[in-house]
This record gives sequence, structure tokens and C-alpha cells, in this order.
Amino acid sequence: MLACGAGSVAAAQERPPRIEGRVVDRTTGAAVEGATIVLGRLGAEAGDSARAETVTDRAGMFRFEQAASGSHQLTVTHVAYGTLGEEVAIAPGDRIVLRVTLSPTAIALEPVTVEVFSDEARRDRALGTARRRLTAAQLEPVSRSGDHLANALARLLPGVRVRSGRSQPGELVCLEFRDPASMASPGCRTPLVIVDNVRQANGLVTLNTLPISHIRSVEAVSPSEAGVRYGADSSYGVILIETVAGGAPLSQPGDGSNPPYRDRTYNWALESEPYPWAKALGTAFVANAAGLLAGYAVSQRCLSFDDLSQHFTGARCGALGNAGSRLFLYGTPQIGVGYLAGRVGATDLSRGSMWTNAVAGSIMAVPGIVLAITSDKDGFPASTEIGVVMSVLGAPVATVVADRLFRQVWR
Repeated sequence: MLACGAGSVAAAQERPPRIEGRVVDRTTGAAVEGATIVLGRLGAEAGDSARAETVTDRAGMFRFEQAASGSHQLTVTHVAYGTLGEEVAIAPGDRIVLRVTLSPTAIALEPVTVEVFSDEARRDRALGTARRRLTAAQLEPVSRSGDHLANALARLLPGVRVRSGRSQPGELVCLEFRDPASMASPGCRTPLVIVDNVRQANGLVTLNTLPISHIRSVEAVSPSEAGVRYGADSSYGVILIETVAGGAPLSQPGDGSNPPYRDRTYNWALESEPYPWAKALGTAFVANAAGLLAGYAVSQRCLSFDDLSQHFTGARCGALGNAGSRLFLYGTPQIGVGYLAGRVGATDLSRGSMWTNAVAGSIMAVPGIVLAITSDKDGFPASTEIGVVMSVLGAPVATVVADRLFRQVWR
């Protein structure tokens, strides 16, 4: 089943048309990783150039950055769920968000014979054949650069090349073994790709989209050896990929990459459940009230709350004590509220940022506290009441709104 939502007209005009979405299990709501998504234009004029393909990541998410307007066929294929096809209409400037739910309908695969070699046997075989192996440590510099896995293999494995020459991340490139037949062939002779003992339906897409940080090792088996061991469909060679257990990426020191699909505001159309407004607001109100009371109790020894001028000029403690009292009054409650709102509002796919939440709450709390302690001679009629509303009610509301809008994918 496919659910669809579109962004606002103004937002659509600011960016090129694109389609993004998330694939989940219909029964459990869990993300479906490794599903192949094909977007093909319908109509007589549609050709190979009108077809785009990608795979879902660990969060079940996918994206086509640019798509031509018109009618398209969206096909979702997964080895454990079968194939689902839906027609999607795209207008110029559209930004379409899809949520695809799949029911298990396994695709029958040919049996795969797996032979296990010791490390010593692997090394012995590497000395006498065209088989080569790369470890995560060897791939780490390439992972930091953000380059294709295909380009990395072409540089690090002898006998393998990228036919398209120079390429940019995000573009599909052709990887193949060097031999006389491949030199004369006009098409891409993509080797069979096996990831964790599972044959990939489209090895070219896997080699271009699989994050290098998820890989524990890669082995290349030349066409002359692969045909004997892996059957007729391995006549162009085999790339064996072993990923990190559970799909968790290897730790990359200094890796500052951002979570995927992070926009200025978070798109809730990809979530399985709505944001828990009531629970988040209740927690934020209680935590904010407790923080303000604690801040007042701690800071009143150093700061005056009689009027605004005395509050800033009549501090009774030393410089360090005065600064600490103001920090405890103005900042600490909002940091605590931001943290709790982020924990309560977290979902199976995303969570908010404590610091973003705290800044949003402080925008209301700090001027609210200042207005609340403003006397009639310092301020204006009803300034105290407005300040109380801003600091007691406005601050937690701002924190929760920020927690819902500004989030990041984290699983």
C-alpha cells in the first residue's frame, strides 16, 4: 500500500521536483532495508533515460532528487516482500512524499552454496588466483572522502575498472573486470554482487549505493574462477561483500557526515505514528515550572526580583556567583526541558535535538522572565502578566514545537 503527501506550493517552487519516501512492514511498522525502488516514466516516449533506480537505507528511506513531470510507475521489490507497483503522477515543481507498506511475500531464489574458508586459506587462494580482498581499514580513507564503492574498488583492486572514467558521487557508474571481451563490449558487464551471502538483484545499484562505512570486507573473484564456483550468472566475475553485523556502520573517527534526508524541518509523512503532543507538552510544562522555581530559589540569594533595574545592577554576590545565578535562572531550566522533550518525542525513526529545543524555549523564557520582574515604573501596564505567560506557558510550547519540526533520522 502506498500513501502520498505533497509539500506546500511555495516550498515546491523553491526546489526541483523530487520524490522521497519510506518503506515499512505493514504488520510491525519496522523499516524495510535493501528494497529496490524503480521509478519509470509511462508512455511511448519513455526509454532508458526515463528510468531511475535506488535502494532503501537502514531506515527504509529512499529519494529521487529530480524526476520529470508526467505519469510514472513506481516499483518496489524486496526478496522477503515480493514486488509492489503503483502509478504516480508528478506535476512540475512537485515534492511528493510516499509511505510504502509491504506485506511479506517472499521471492523464490535459486539455492546459494556457501563455502567457508579460514583466513589462512583465503590468503593462500589470493596468492594463486585473481581473487583479492579489501578490509574495512583499507576502505576507511575512501569512506571519509564520500566516494563511490565502485570507484574505490577500481583503485584498490587489481583487474577491476570503472568504464565511465571520472564520476561524481550520486551517479551510477559501471564497474567490471578487465578482459578483452569487456574492452570490446559496448554495454556494462557488471559482476555478480553477493552481500552477506545474498545475491543482489541489481549489482550495479548495490555497488553505487551501499555505504562504505557499512562494509567489513570486500573480495573480488575473477570471471575465470567465478564461473566454476558461482554458476552461469557469474560469468562477469563476482564481488563478495561482508557487512558489519546488524548493519551498524563502523566507527569513523572524525566523520562529520550528517544523517540522511535531513531538511530544515522534519517530514512527518514518513513516520509510523504521529507526534505525541499531549505527552510532550505535559512533560515540558511540568519540567519548565520545576526548573523556574528551582532557578528562582537558587538565584534569589544573589539577584534581586523587586524590579528590573535592581535585578541587573543590584546583584549581591561576586562576579562568579552572579553569573552562575543568571545561568541557573535563564539557561539551565530550558536545557533540561529541551532534553526531556527530545526523549519523550523520540520515535522509532527520528528524535529532536536537545540544544535546538533549548534555544527555542529560551527565546520565550528569557524575555518572559525579564518582563515578569519589570515593575510599573520600569515597564508598561500588564508587562508582568505577559512575562509570566511567556516564561511559564510560551517557553514549553516553543520547546515542543521545535522538537517536532527540527529532527533528524537516527535509526
